[in-house]
Amino acid sequence: MKLVPKLTIMFILSTSAVLAVNGYLRVRREVGLFESDRVRDHQLMNRVVARAALAVWKTDGPERAAAMVDELDSHSSKFEIRWFPLGGGVTSELATRLRQLPPGQTFTVANRAAHGRERCLYTTLATDEAPSPGAISLCESFAAQDAYVRKTVAETLLTTVTLAGVCALLSGILGIWLVGTPVAALSEKARRIGAGDFTSPLHLRRNDELSALAREMNAMCERLEAAARRVEQETSRRMAAVDQLRHADRLTTVGKLASGLAHELGTPLNVIEARADMIASGETSHEESKEYAGVIREASERMTRLIRQLLDFARPRRATPAPHRVFRLVLKTVDMLAPLAARKQIRLLTTERDLEITAYIDPDQLQQVLTNLLVNAVQAMTAPGTVETNVGLVRAEPPADLGGPEGEFVCLEVRDEGIGIQPADLPHLFEPFFTTKDVGNGTGLGLAVAYGIVRDHGGWIEVRSQPGEGSVFRVFLRKGPE
Repeated sequence: MKLVPKLTIMFILSTSAVLAVNGYLRVRREVGLFESDRVRDHQLMNRVVARAALAVWKTDGPERAAAMVDELDSHSSKFEIRWFPLGGGVTSELATRLRQLPPGQTFTVANRAAHGRERCLYTTLATDEAPSPGAISLCESFAAQDAYVRKTVAETLLTTVTLAGVCALLSGILGIWLVGTPVAALSEKARRIGAGDFTSPLHLRRNDELSALAREMNAMCERLEAAARRVEQETSRRMAAVDQLRHADRLTTVGKLASGLAHELGTPLNVIEARADMIASGETSHEESKEYAGVIREASERMTRLIRQLLDFARPRRATPAPHRVFRLVLKTVDMLAPLAARKQIRLLTTERDLEITAYIDPDQLQQVLTNLLVNAVQAMTAPGTVETNVGLVRAEPPADLGGPEGEFVCLEVRDEGIGIQPADLPHLFEPFFTTKDVGNGTGLGLAVAYGIVRDHGGWIEVRSQPGEGSVFRVFLRKGPE
């Protein structure tokens, strides 16, 4: 339930409760006054009648006194007046009680008659005789009192209902005007703030706590908007720095590849030079010249392909994750790094041949990750051996800091036969500028960059290594459509 209906209902209930208590106390007070006035009137009337009856009784006898009382009763519409003889033949409980009453004294009895409740006041004739010759009873019905009480209750109820209705109307109008409308505006402003919209300041043309809250919200929006701009600028600068860092790492890798590529280009260049000299000297026949031209062309295409791969790798590009076949990228990267590995008599092998496995990746960035892992694997081996790369689908649960349910992920694994990693160094592998290589042989950025790229892709990297037994790096990526 909203605030305005709650306030209205509480106001109506409290007002009704106050009016009801006031009406109850009013009825109690009026009934008490009515009752005291009636008792006093009864006593006064009864004494007057008793004295008149006693005077008649003394002068004219009991029959005439009783007749006088009956005549008075016939002329009274409010009271019922009776002569109550107390002679020896009357033996009722009331007569016994009246005989015990001192002459001239009264007592009151509430009875239930055929026409309803009534109150009777009894007074004995004050004579010197004992017992008293008679008593006067004056009875009045409760009908007038009950009617008065019903009228008072009805008026109080009508007043309560009328005032409750007026209060409900006023509280509803005032609640909507003073509370409902500004609170709704504040709620809408809060929703816009939650959605990231810090524009359109809220202005409440009033001077109360809600308008002060609106001004504070406007000031908060200004601060949040300024903070959002700063965060956006910082994010842009950070992304630019990250891109530059990644590009610098790629260029560092290019430098490492260039040394291996120089040897790889030397062989086709020697072939081209030798075949070209033979053709230029005229020592070859027409058919041999055509054959040598084909050899020169093939060697040139190989050199062009190697140089293009190196240039493509070094060229900075924006990340565009999309479903791509991972194994084809592995083959391309292995082919590019083969000359570097061959210089150390290391073979780069791929054991998984499922060309259809796809993952949501940016090919250029994932190639940088794989290149860094392969280069590190080659550099970690001090003797000829094998670096094995494979791709497969595995079930895994993301780490706690990444979150997410267990599921099927694409796993890219690089396994080497190098010197391994010390246990104390494992927690620091992906920290920027941390390296276990000799000074001048590493920047400490390769694994940090690879880790950042994989995290940007919604994946993670795991490492298993034992000193002297090699290392295994496993890259987990989101699975693409089949």
